[in-house]
Amino acid sequence: MKAVVKKQQKVDSLVKQFEGAASIYLLNYEKIPVELDNKLRKSLKSKGVTYVAVKNTLLKKVLEKMNISGLDDALKGATSIMIGPEDDPILPAREIEAFHKENPDFLVAKSLFVEGKVRPGSDVIALSKIPDRAGMLAQLVTIILGPGSTIAGQIKSLTEKLEKEEAGATA
Repeated sequence: MKAVVKKQQKVDSLVKQFEGAASIYLLNYEKIPVELDNKLRKSLKSKGVTYVAVKNTLLKKVLEKMNISGLDDALKGATSIMIGPEDDPILPAREIEAFHKENPDFLVAKSLFVEGKVRPGSDVIALSKIPDRAGMLAQLVTIILGPGSTIAGQIKSLTEKLEKEEAGATA
């Protein structure tokens, strides 16, 4: 009975830790060296990404309590989870891809749960290319200012041309 209570407490703790999760990334962390795993955990924690290794049976119960379905097929082998923060649910995808650039053999994405939809692990690559909020705002500003700056430049050059013509006509 004591083991059952401990497992239930662990499930409840994980559910609480994952509350407000905007995205869930299931990863295979098999064979990752301890020092590399520790470095990754430290980096993710500083960026607000939750990263936990969990037994598949416990994770299944956590997902059931959170009313998330469709990830059971990925619950095989060594499984770790990254939880994306509400303000940037794609951040874990960018972190996984950045990690893969230096360590291509470790931390393979099994499955994803983003915006209420289950996605294959291979979608991490496409998601990682989506800029964060600041990047999107910068792109938006560039788009908005693009035509305006072009028009302003054209008006300025026309003004200068007219001034030169007037100066030449009066001389």
